[in-house]
Amino acid sequence: MKTPRDLLEFFSIYPTETACLNALIKSRWPDGFRCPVCGNSKAYWIKRGALFECAHCGQQTSPTSGTIFHKTKTSLQKWFLAIYILSSTKKAMSASELARQLRIAYATAWTMRRKITHTMARHEAEQTVVAIAVERTSTDQGCRRAHFQVVPDASETSLVTVAITTILPGSTILTDGWSSYQGLDKSDYVHCPTVLGRPENAAKVLPWAHVMISNFKRWVVDIFHGVSIKHLQAYLDEFCYRLNRRWQRTDIFRRVLNRCARYTEPISYSQLTTP
Repeated sequence: MKTPRDLLEFFSIYPTETACLNALIKSRWPDGFRCPVCGNSKAYWIKRGALFECAHCGQQTSPTSGTIFHKTKTSLQKWFLAIYILSSTKKAMSASELARQLRIAYATAWTMRRKITHTMARHEAEQTVVAIAVERTSTDQGCRRAHFQVVPDASETSLVTVAITTILPGSTILTDGWSSYQGLDKSDYVHCPTVLGRPENAAKVLPWAHVMISNFKRWVVDIFHGVSIKHLQAYLDEFCYRLNRRWQRTDIFRRVLNRCARYTEPISYSQLTTP
């Protein structure tokens, strides 16, 4: 599957709804169609309904079923364009601007945007305390990757759990002097705490964590003018997904489309909006 390098190339690769449908089929079944019921590989294509009919059991399967495109009334070309815009642009596009660019209703654009960014998610949470892990380069001159996760509280259990599920054993972890980090001393890490003394020392002791926090806040305010607590984790996931793949920007469209077609189950508007 080709990844467009710009908008002109996007419309050259995906000029019609049929081209997008064929790309979705190749993305979802890269090794050829398999019936989800019996696993048989032989099927008939029913053009009128855009369905595969299994030659063995007769099960009819739509290429969009079981994906975030399930039962969509919006064209696949607009979905693909939304994926391209949201995955390839350096700064995220808001739902209102997406609605204007695609000529669709704001509610439709908001739902599409949330479904696409939902594919970038790693965790679900609703609380307001956020644990932050930032990987520094070996020369300490830059940031490689970051992980932001909403946690129930700033307790030892919450923070150590985030470390265990995010950071490789044996790594050196630099933290401030918060007492809850003491649990890292009992884990498979080299823990190096530093008492900050004053809040302003955070930028000196943990510079990249401080930079990433500032970047996230500025990103949210500049583009979205703030986010609700209910959707905070989704925006944290999107920010980290973009940040951690900034050296692979030309390939992000393909990666996100694969997540949409193969690795993310259908999700409804009510699921996206219900606490």
